[in-house]
Amino acid sequence: MRSAEDHAEYDPVYETSREAEKTMRSFLADLSSSSHSFLFVAESDGEIVGFISGELREGSPTFHPKTWASVDDVFVSEGHRSLGAGRALIEEVRAWAAERSASGVSLQVAAANERGRKFYRDIGFREVSICQVLEF
Repeated sequence: MRSAEDHAEYDPVYETSREAEKTMRSFLADLSSSSHSFLFVAESDGEIVGFISGELREGSPTFHPKTWASVDDVFVSEGHRSLGAGRALIEEVRAWAAERSASGVSLQVAAANERGRKFYRDIGFREVSICQVLEF
């Protein structure tokens, strides 16, 4: 839920629902039982300080076929940021994706999350698409 709360600070579109924690627990349980999805955690002194989750997704059939390890969520608790946990989580996904012959790792990051965007650039990601929303 701390991840969701952080997102809500970037833009109101990320406001959580009343059932968010229950929904997320169910979603993560489903992920952990699927062979095409991943859920890795970062630990420090026996405490979970971060996680990353997502699944394999096929790219658009319009383009050269690619399969991506698509990150749905990544979070490292505030006191453990800039200590290597995020990098280690991404490396776990990279290795997991390579074992499954994926073309790479993809993710979306909140436009206002400058720290996150810099982190991803620093470890080799590049921006390809810009997500736009038109709310009603």
